[in-house]
Amino acid sequence: MGLDGIVITEHHYQWTQEEIDRLIGESHVPGLRVWAGFEYTSTQGDFLTFGLPAPAAQAFPLRLQPEDFAARVVEMGGFCIAAHPTRLGLGFDERLMHLPVAAIETHSVNLQEHEQRLAVSLASAIDKPSIAASDAHLIQHVGVYVTEFAMPIQTLADMQGELIQGRFQPSGGQLARPAAR
Repeated sequence: MGLDGIVITEHHYQWTQEEIDRLIGESHVPGLRVWAGFEYTSTQGDFLTFGLPAPAAQAFPLRLQPEDFAARVVEMGGFCIAAHPTRLGLGFDERLMHLPVAAIETHSVNLQEHEQRLAVSLASAIDKPSIAASDAHLIQHVGVYVTEFAMPIQTLADMQGELIQGRFQPSGGQLARPAAR
């Protein structure tokens, strides 16, 4: 698919480094970079969460208030992205404007076109960068939407730095759709 790297974000579970290493070994794709984060469901919206050790995903109580969750992630040295903030039934409320998120997910296979347009407007209105993520629940959705970084990403810390510096752009949709298998 032409991907240089991928981050796996399961709901409330973060893959261990051993699981990631096994996946890389079985992929037979030289140089593929794979990292793990986790997706957290708060009382009002979901977060893609990065930069924390694997056990942290299970250590968070379920359904914290969004401001409490995001603040704890930052205190622990991680970072998060507001996932699908305009998706019907899974969006954030006005507290999103004040959350310490690195970016807003504006494009994915699980956002309808009007939800994507609304997410782009929302990100612009609250001065947060837009990212694209596949949000793949099926293998054919991996890589449909991607975030392209200006600099090579070797670590999650690199990704965080590039997000902070704004050196990236969302990409995908019709041009990035992988061939059906």
